[in-house]
Amino acid sequence: MHILIFAIISITFSFLMANFIGWVFFIAIFWGATLIISSLYLEKLNFLVIFLLNLGVLAYLTSFTTLFYYLSFYGLAILVIGLLAYEDKGYYALQKWGIITAFLGVSIFLGALYLEDGNIGLKDFEEQLTASVAISIQEYDESGMFEFYEKRGISKADFEARVYNIVKVISYHLPALYYLQAVLVVFFMLLLAARVSLKRNISRLKKRPYIKEIMPWQLAWLAIAGLILWLIGRENISFIYYIGSNLLVILLPITMYFGLAALIFIFRQKQLFRKKWLIALLVFLAIIFPLSLVFFLSVFGLFDGLLDYRKLRIESEDV
Repeated sequence: MHILIFAIISITFSFLMANFIGWVFFIAIFWGATLIISSLYLEKLNFLVIFLLNLGVLAYLTSFTTLFYYLSFYGLAILVIGLLAYEDKGYYALQKWGIITAFLGVSIFLGALYLEDGNIGLKDFEEQLTASVAISIQEYDESGMFEFYEKRGISKADFEARVYNIVKVISYHLPALYYLQAVLVVFFMLLLAARVSLKRNISRLKKRPYIKEIMPWQLAWLAIAGLILWLIGRENISFIYYIGSNLLVILLPITMYFGLAALIFIFRQKQLFRKKWLIALLVFLAIIFPLSLVFFLSVFGLFDGLLDYRKLRIESEDV
């Protein structure tokens, strides 16, 4: 009975992914969570059967390239997490190997694109963004918005140059966006699976409270390596510069996530949440200076991962 239920639910999400491309990020989270939960109920062979059925549905409804994308970005990570669940691995072991698999999957996908076309889609992505920006600029021009900017000393040519420069910068960070997409989907699908399984009294995916989570020290040093590469290549905006900046873009939300956990931990420990004026001040500052907040949380999470001043890093069998 369980195999039929999980097959129907997961195949439904496969159908939705194939037909609503713009919502793939969110649908893939539910798709992956369903398959991960199924591994907690089903025998290994039945889990593999359902996984292959889903790939068959996607192969039937989409092209080979699209199927390859789903498999590389999400499918391989789901398969690894599901199989490791049969080995009684804990939440953080599944998270670690799922994210590593997602990184490898995206790398395989980008490598295949490069071998086929000699690039990884940067040029096409930049052209699409440029075309969209050109339409927006034309609409701005027709609406008279440039008169507003010209009164403030910004000419149409300057505005276009700045916008197209932003487009170029974004296009050079397409690899980071690829990796970040896969990592976030794996993170949230496992988190959703853990929440649902706990409500079903299945404790195999039990995780620590958010405020007691800490960034792996390996990621902290990877962020430092990215920063060093970014600084070294900054003078000439070289290839090294973009390797570093792509690493920083990938790790930015991760360091923020753990930085916020560390900050909430300290606030609770010092009972600062009772000081409403302080909370109001912090919210106000976050609204006025959002980039400063992003920088602060990232640095806070980075140093927490390195120094472990909360004393949370304990060797565990599931990490």
